[in-house]
Amino acid sequence: MSFHWLILLAAIAVELLATSALKAFVAAPVLVAVLPLVLIGLSFALLSIALRVIPMAVAYAVWEGLGIVGIALIGHAFFAEHLTVSRILALALIIGGIVLLERGVGHDAPEKDERRLV
Repeated sequence: MSFHWLILLAAIAVELLATSALKAFVAAPVLVAVLPLVLIGLSFALLSIALRVIPMAVAYAVWEGLGIVGIALIGHAFFAEHLTVSRILALALIIGGIVLLERGVGHDAPEKDERRLV
């Protein structure tokens, strides 16, 4: 696994921590409530490093998709939020979409008539 993929995984972990902190610190003093904002900023900074090598569509899909799946699991484990069969199916579809996107980005040769907007 390359350095940039490890940075992307770190960005996801920090995002999960930030989002969990938002839920946990709902009634916290203002100084404690700033922590999630700092963590979200750190997550974006790490994501920007990963984007130097990983295609944007893949990096963002992995960051958001695994973030959604991770938060659903954290919500279930720590905040008594229910995972129904339909929610589990939806999370599986998110993972499937990420895999399909990663396999398709940058691997296809452009068509002759395809115009690039760069």
